[in-house]
Amino acid sequence: MRRYNTIIFVPHARAPFRKISVSSRLLSFAAAAAAGVLLAAIAFGWAYFATARRDHQYRRALAENALLKSSTRRLSRHLEGLSRQLGEFESRTRRLQIVAGLPETHGAGGPFAADSSPGLSLSDRSALLDGRLLDLESRFARRQALLSSTPTVSPVRGLFNSGFGSRRDPLTGSPAFHQGLDISTRPDEPVLATAGGVVVKSGWSGDYGKMVEIAHGTGHHTVYGHLDDVLVAPGQRVARGDRVGLVGSTGRSTGTHLHYEVRLGNRPVNPLEYILDGR
Repeated sequence: MRRYNTIIFVPHARAPFRKISVSSRLLSFAAAAAAGVLLAAIAFGWAYFATARRDHQYRRALAENALLKSSTRRLSRHLEGLSRQLGEFESRTRRLQIVAGLPETHGAGGPFAADSSPGLSLSDRSALLDGRLLDLESRFARRQALLSSTPTVSPVRGLFNSGFGSRRDPLTGSPAFHQGLDISTRPDEPVLATAGGVVVKSGWSGDYGKMVEIAHGTGHHTVYGHLDDVLVAPGQRVARGDRVGLVGSTGRSTGTHLHYEVRLGNRPVNPLEYILDGR
């Protein structure tokens, strides 16, 4: 036997009541249909929002990928530029080595190996180049110190009138060996140190009269004789161009001039082989 449910509609006015009889089966079907529609709406809404979210994430991933590609291209161009600059620095470093007269290789795979850069990373090449430049700087500094301590200029302006080697003694006329170079100039002309070093002797010294001797730390000693006055003291450090005395005619001398000697390992050598400025 079917069961029915009665639905009564009560209007607000004085109209009569309305009743509708609905079977329980139809009512259950309607309720199930309504629940199904509600569930379908919820599922559709969830699917819609999930799809929209995935679409948003996809677009954001595309934008981030494009940005990453752009950044990668810029970084690649930057690294290529750095690599070119590093290659130029390496080439200049090798040219500096050649100009400085330094070997281009420094042992197998050493800091001056010409073919050590290919295949290395930028950081490794940079570290290698830094080592090369430090080594070059050290070598240049040592070479500069050697050059500044080697007598290479004339000690005084004047006329070279008696050179190194055999000659007749100006006082006795007998054959003699002249150990230095005589330079004629005016009295009290400043005598300059021809290289940096330390004064080992100054004052009166027999035939040299008033003299100065400087040790240059390279095995070279220079001697300045027949001075009228000495301007430095033993133990004093001097640089090339410093005044060490004044030209005179003291000691065994026939006139105003400077007697200049260069000694290498206590052996006198020709000063003209060292004077490069032609004074």
